Amino acid sequence: MSNVIAPDWPIYFKNILRVGSLDSNVAVVTLWTERDIVEKALKPGSFAAVGNLYAAAGINHMMRNIFANPRIRYLIIWGADMSQSGHALMKLMEKGIDDDYKIIDARGEIEKEIPRKAVEEFRKVVKVIDMRGKTLEAVNKTIAELPKLPPFSKEYRIFPPAKPRVSEWPSESTGFRAEGDTVAQTWLKIINLISKYGKTEKTRYASNNKLKEILNLTAVVQKEDPEHEYLPHYMPFSMQELQSYYPEMMTKRRIPGAAYNYGDRMRNQVVVKEDSKTLITINQIKEIINLLKRRPFSKKAYAVLYRADDWLKADSSDTPCMTQLHARITQNKLFLTAYFRSQDMFHGWPRNAFALRKVQKEMADGVGIAMGPLTIVTMSAHMYADDWKTAEDILSQSYLPELKYQPRYPHLKLDPRGNWLIDVEYDTEFSPDKFYTAPSHTHAIKKESAKGKIIARLFPDERMSTPLGVFEGRTAKEVFWQIIDWEIVNFPSHAFSLGEELAKAEIAIRLGLEFKMDAPLDLSRISKNKVRKTVKKAGKNHNLKKLKPQHTR
Repeated sequence: MSNVIAPDWPIYFKNILRVGSLDSNVAVVTLWTERDIVEKALKPGSFAAVGNLYAAAGINHMMRNIFANPRIRYLIIWGADMSQSGHALMKLMEKGIDDDYKIIDARGEIEKEIPRKAVEEFRKVVKVIDMRGKTLEAVNKTIAELPKLPPFSKEYRIFPPAKPRVSEWPSESTGFRAEGDTVAQTWLKIINLISKYGKTEKTRYASNNKLKEILNLTAVVQKEDPEHEYLPHYMPFSMQELQSYYPEMMTKRRIPGAAYNYGDRMRNQVVVKEDSKTLITINQIKEIINLLKRRPFSKKAYAVLYRADDWLKADSSDTPCMTQLHARITQNKLFLTAYFRSQDMFHGWPRNAFALRKVQKEMADGVGIAMGPLTIVTMSAHMYADDWKTAEDILSQSYLPELKYQPRYPHLKLDPRGNWLIDVEYDTEFSPDKFYTAPSHTHAIKKESAKGKIIARLFPDERMSTPLGVFEGRTAKEVFWQIIDWEIVNFPSHAFSLGEELAKAEIAIRLGLEFKMDAPLDLSRISKNKVRKTVKKAGKNHNLKKLKPQHTR
């Protein structure tokens, strides 16, 4: 093999790729289709490697592996292109990359550690054959007809690994959420979100004119006691500073030189009385209390802090960041929602949240009802560059301990959307119901290999009396996808827990083990021979000759 192929090839994802003959010129890219199915359908010795390409970023690893094995001269694309990664690969070969190393007319970019000259060489010496939508028989035929080519280089090449340079992680463009029992816990989750997912924008309020921003953040504080605030050491202000801030919300004082004060806008709005055309002042907080005492179910308990004349100062002065408050009585509690057009989430948000909890307490006591959660919706939730390093230090030291996210520590958080009971029935037939939406390729258990079904019941509370819904299937995927399709699970941790239990249930059916929820399977009851037989029988259930071609969207 001399120096043509790197030792221990492939150099990336060795345990994931399916490696065939290193004498072959062909590698097969299966996109989102299972690589094992494709590998078994291909003729032995006809390919060097088979692997997925779930995202355009994977093109970098693929290129590095090919430069480490220059005998690969053909790339065949086949499978379901669910993330347009195949499209990105085709555009790379067709149009190349721009000055910023981004693939032209497609999502994705090439790592700068791969020289531009090497990228152009790759485009010339490797032929990509697009067979999306074709059959695997056609793939085999195409491979057989490809002429044998020599390596495009006499020696393999390995480029330096990519340097971590991600300042912002990929994420949704709008609509974030953070929730905690206390202001402090919620704040930690907020600065974690912005540190990771905030988009860098320009601002005049930071030393380097930069901030990180996420749009439309909904932050929920569930249980903060406004009379006994929880203010841990890592918060960016002291209790004395917080106490000094409270009058900003709790009184109608005007601070000389300040463009506005929240308390003044909430409690001292000047309006024109329609009948007499005289000026009067309105305390909107008192009006909300009185309205809810008269009509507890009213949806008009609304305070507006923005005024029309604020538009006259839009370019010359600051205008209120908090634009409105909305109180609502439901579930025998007073819920409060505050809306901010813009908010400094490192310094401003926690002060605002503590003070708003005080305002909520004032309203609830005035009406004579308990407090519910506080919700703060922020359009521009940002953190200035001057605070990035401090936020990073706080997160590294306090995030996991504060939220008790520690190894071996119980991560128990009840999902408000209900409780699940997972069970199995052995030796029973399966009949889909109206909720059944699982796609056909998840139907892994056939009658000849195993009988039985997994049953997931959703209950409204821990009493587990009457289920809200029942979801059945032969595999974990069949059941899990039904649950996800109907968006019944709220917390990611709950989804992971469900996945764990459903996987255990499927294994129990396959191997004939007793299943108990929240308990490990007793694998000591399986003999090695039984495992071998089960695996061998499962392998026979893949009828490759009847495999239908995959189509792109």
